[in-house]
Amino acid sequence: MISLILAVISLGLASYEDFRTRMVSNYVWWIFSAGLLMMLSGGRKMDYLDIAGCILPVFIQEFIMSRAYGRADSHAFSCCAVFLNLAGFGLEGHILHMSLSLGLLTFVQILRRNIGRNLKLKVPVPFIPYIALSFFVTIVFMHLLVPSI
Repeated sequence: MISLILAVISLGLASYEDFRTRMVSNYVWWIFSAGLLMMLSGGRKMDYLDIAGCILPVFIQEFIMSRAYGRADSHAFSCCAVFLNLAGFGLEGHILHMSLSLGLLTFVQILRRNIGRNLKLKVPVPFIPYIALSFFVTIVFMHLLVPSI
């Protein structure tokens, strides 16, 4: 529970900073990482699939997807992916989270008429608030879907 609270604090601070300055300080991700370390020390045994489920999305986010959106967005997705995997939701949780984030961003920006002909945003918007909101929706949805966790 404490790790979830640290995730909420971290994503809240990151959303605020992203909204205000379009930049996010690295200390925000240290807060999130402290919660992840607490989850790791919780005694849950991890096999090689769990470890790969943590490393693979982080690698994809930090080295591939960071070119599509900002570095802070990649850090947010990476932290959320590791959290979801350690919570027992696996890569499915991360894929659902990414899909919800991108879907929510697209839906809101279509309503705001902020998508140009080349399918890029006319005016850049902070992405981390969408990542944070969809993270919480993913946790609730996955918890309802897999109640034993």
